[in-house]
Amino acid sequence: MKKIFLFLLSFVLLFGLQPAQAQSSTEFNNQGLTKFNAKNYTAALQDFNKAIELDAKNEKAFLNRGLAKYALKDFDGAIKDFTNAIALNAKYSNAYNNRGMAYNRLKNYTAALQDYNKAIELDPAYYQAYKNRATVQYGLKNYGAADADYAKMTEQKPADPEGYMGRGSIKDQQKDHTAAIKFYDQAIANKPDHVIAFLNRANAKYALKDVKGALADYNKVTVLQPGNANVYFNLGTIYTVQEKSNEAIAAFRKYNSFLPGEWSGYKNTADVYYQQLKKYDSSEYYYNKAWQINKNEKSVIEWLGYSLLNQKKVPEAIAMFKNQIALLPQDPWGYYNMGCALSAGKQYDEAIRYLDMALDKRMVELPYWETDKNLDNVRMIPAFKTVLQKYFNKDILAKYPALFGGLNF
Repeated sequence: MKKIFLFLLSFVLLFGLQPAQAQSSTEFNNQGLTKFNAKNYTAALQDFNKAIELDAKNEKAFLNRGLAKYALKDFDGAIKDFTNAIALNAKYSNAYNNRGMAYNRLKNYTAALQDYNKAIELDPAYYQAYKNRATVQYGLKNYGAADADYAKMTEQKPADPEGYMGRGSIKDQQKDHTAAIKFYDQAIANKPDHVIAFLNRANAKYALKDVKGALADYNKVTVLQPGNANVYFNLGTIYTVQEKSNEAIAAFRKYNSFLPGEWSGYKNTADVYYQQLKKYDSSEYYYNKAWQINKNEKSVIEWLGYSLLNQKKVPEAIAMFKNQIALLPQDPWGYYNMGCALSAGKQYDEAIRYLDMALDKRMVELPYWETDKNLDNVRMIPAFKTVLQKYFNKDILAKYPALFGGLNF
């Protein structure tokens, strides 16, 4: 019995040492596809390498390795693999389409279009190639060609919203918002939760002054995609125009809660506080947040300065208008604003010096000068009149008696 047991054990061990059957090129390719679909692109690439090592004529492995390289942003490497696939199969429409995608990412739009053309020539029903070609044509502003491709997409897949979306975007670019809305309507009919269709339709309606319709669509976006920051900015813009100040502020704050680094939301919040609510401490706070992010925006600097000035924070306002002058030394408004701030601070000589520079740079809107209360401290000073006389004759100045405190010139 012992001998039989040892023999059986030896047999099992010998059997276990037999080499496993080697994988074929096709099997490595299929294994790589599984990893690719799981978005494990580096591991997939290794399998495709093995597939090609075993069979240098495996066109599918070249195509798939090209896709893995594309996913890893190795676009030059992807082009080489797609080119090898084409060399093995001159009628490989997928390889042409995919190579076109890689050329597009490298901004070689001419080569991309040539490949999309070839893919469609080989397969006239190639939906994705039409879509890719339309995207390039749209980016190049070849709207007629792009529209033809989007129309082909709707013909091939009438229930798919993407062709209608493309055609709507083209109509918007051409300022034909009425036609654009009809295409967005169709996209929404096909996909009732299409967020971008609602957003684009809202923009088109707003452009046509259909504020009620735009609001309905924007609010629909907030339901479908509560995290879409841009829709809150658009809602804030509409509420601002409607002078619904609290709603506007809430919308802009929501926008910045998603995008805290976007200065325009803070600036628009500040505008509502300044222009509609006259709450200059709040406008100062939000203009300052915008300025900390973008120190090269004139309107932010200017209105931050006036928020300070309206709170009688004259030194801080002067410092801000100095920033405006430094940013735009040829713009007369910085000098005018500085003159106003210095006037409010009763620094008369300096105020008049800056106002003279503003006039020299053609800030000559006399009705504005006449009504600006920040200039009240210098209106009756002879030097102020002297400066104005340098740039305007007596007849012109006589038309604006309030320039000099209501006294006759």
